[in-house]
Amino acid sequence: MKWEDTKSIGLVIALALLLHGVQSFGQGTFNRTIAFEGHPVYPPGSNTGFTYYYEDSMTFTPMRPGDQFTRAWSGGASWWPENGTAYLLFGAFDSMSGSRGEVSRFGLYSVDLSEFSTLYAFPRAVQFIGYRADGTTVTTEFVTDGIMDGNGPLQDYQTFYFDSRFADLVKFDLPGNTYALDNLVFFHVVPEPRTYGLVVLGLLVIGFRFTGQSNGSRNR
Repeated sequence: MKWEDTKSIGLVIALALLLHGVQSFGQGTFNRTIAFEGHPVYPPGSNTGFTYYYEDSMTFTPMRPGDQFTRAWSGGASWWPENGTAYLLFGAFDSMSGSRGEVSRFGLYSVDLSEFSTLYAFPRAVQFIGYRADGTTVTTEFVTDGIMDGNGPLQDYQTFYFDSRFADLVKFDLPGNTYALDNLVFFHVVPEPRTYGLVVLGLLVIGFRFTGQSNGSRNR
């Protein structure tokens, strides 16, 4: 075997060992919706402050000590947003963080937002801060249209979609207040096969076969 052949095989082996442990992460095959209708359940029209809530693998807590967020049930006062289901209300000094244990990765897909009440029926900027698995942060703001009429005929909620920067998170924060939120859609980020390692392994096999054929032809 020539030195050039030995060097090439050694390079392929080194790349295979380096890339064998590399995993890429991608979106799961289905989205999950947090509708904020889990336990405990209260009567229609209720508004209850929470400092902890769990639904469908995601945990929600206030960002700051002393804060809370309110779970509200439709059918209450006419000045609250109405969509026929439970939702979250963020009043003054309210905030919220969401994660799957700050370990499991997830992506945010969409969210429904509304103005806080008919008394505050004007456009509201709602900020989301995402914490990515690589240690970086991303921020976006969704601005509502300022149109709501509580239990009237108008549609109080709008659906907003996150961009690709929010596709690989370990946590997100909602630092603002005076708005309503419902139907947070997320997806699991799952490890994909070690694609690069498999490709390099294939190159390694091809390299050995090519070298064996070359040696065989020289030995005949």
